[in-house]
Amino acid sequence: MALVLAGGLGRRMGRPKQFIELLGRPALLYTLHAFERAPEVERLYAVGDATRVKELAKAAGVSKYRGCALPGEHRSLSTRNGLGLLAGEDPDTIVLIHDGSRCLVTPEIIGRVVEAARGGPSGEAPDGVIPALPVSDTIKVADGASVLETLDRTKLYAVQTPQAFRLGLLRDLHAGSDDLLRAATDDASLVESAGGRVAVVRGEKTNIKLTSPEDLILAEAILGAHRGLLDLREGAF
Repeated sequence: MALVLAGGLGRRMGRPKQFIELLGRPALLYTLHAFERAPEVERLYAVGDATRVKELAKAAGVSKYRGCALPGEHRSLSTRNGLGLLAGEDPDTIVLIHDGSRCLVTPEIIGRVVEAARGGPSGEAPDGVIPALPVSDTIKVADGASVLETLDRTKLYAVQTPQAFRLGLLRDLHAGSDDLLRAATDDASLVESAGGRVAVVRGEKTNIKLTSPEDLILAEAILGAHRGLLDLREGAF
């Protein structure tokens, strides 16, 4: 199952970025449609504006959509609220946590993450799975205008979503204090802090996150270039 976090206020955008239109459709619509097309996902939940999300899911023909929780003041608190929707689910169920503003996610990357969470060819299931890309730029640590050190980029990765975890583990980790959850930049960092093993699978360069107005230009260019591959012609939405 999947939990899409779509409750952001979009302060840097000046408006909620998940509802910004790309090629005439709200960004979140593309996100929901990708999970609808992924065979590994049976049920889809969200965190955000329940009325608007429900309307979008209906407009997109998202049959897997099951419900929406209120967002929290921070990302991990939103995840915790969303987990409340899964009260009756098996603790061993794999849950995908996805940022709704990553609207160019594809069924292919969803499939890779789920396969790794199930154990992949080795059969050894990790505690979490993240999609990521190696960092290509030189990364320096600076204090104001002065460089302190240059990091070894061969060990650095830019992390994306969806991230996969067993539901029982997610529940345990999100039962921690609000301060602990506020400090977490993603759900995988909670697993790492608890000593769990997080596996990395290949991400996609097009799986960008909408954070600034320039990203909208790039997102529309990607959507336009791959419109046929996104299966929009079948009238799914």
